[in-house]
Amino acid sequence: MSNCDPDGPLCIYISKMVPIDGGRFAAFGRIFSGKARGGEKVRILGSNYKKGSKTDLYEKNLGQVGVFMMGKSPELLADIPCGNTIAITGIDQYLLKTGTITSITQQESSPIRSMKYSVAPVFRVAVRPKKADDLEKLNKGLTKLSKSDPLLKVDI
Repeated sequence: MSNCDPDGPLCIYISKMVPIDGGRFAAFGRIFSGKARGGEKVRILGSNYKKGSKTDLYEKNLGQVGVFMMGKSPELLADIPCGNTIAITGIDQYLLKTGTITSITQQESSPIRSMKYSVAPVFRVAVRPKKADDLEKLNKGLTKLSKSDPLLKVDI
C-alpha cells in the first residue's frame, strides 16, 4: 500500500457515504493500492471490525465503480487504478460511515482506522414523531442522515 502499486492487492479507504437517487448511498473513498473493478469480489471491513474477528466483515461483490466528483454526473469506468478517488454503489448496506475494502485474497488485512475529528457535538436534540406509526420512518430518516454526515451522532 505504501508504494501505491496499481498491480498490488486492492486497498480502498471509504471515508463517507454520499446520498444518491432512490434513497441509496454511494461509498466515497480513495484507492491506496490495486485497481477497483465493478463486480469484483472483495472483503469489506466495517468501522467496528477487529483483526482476526468475523464481526463487521463481509465478502461481497462491488457494484458500479465511477469517478464521482468529475462533473455533473458520475462517469462509470471498467476499472480505476490506485491514487484516485472513487464512488462505489451496492455496498451501502454493509458500511455505516467508514470502512476498508481489500482484495478477497488478502485474508490478513488490517482496517485503516477511521479519521478522528477534534470537534465534539455542539448541541443535542431529542426528536419524536407526531404519530407513533411514523417511528419507523423517523428511524430510517435519522439513519440516512447519520450515514451522510461523518460528524453527526444519532442515538436511537
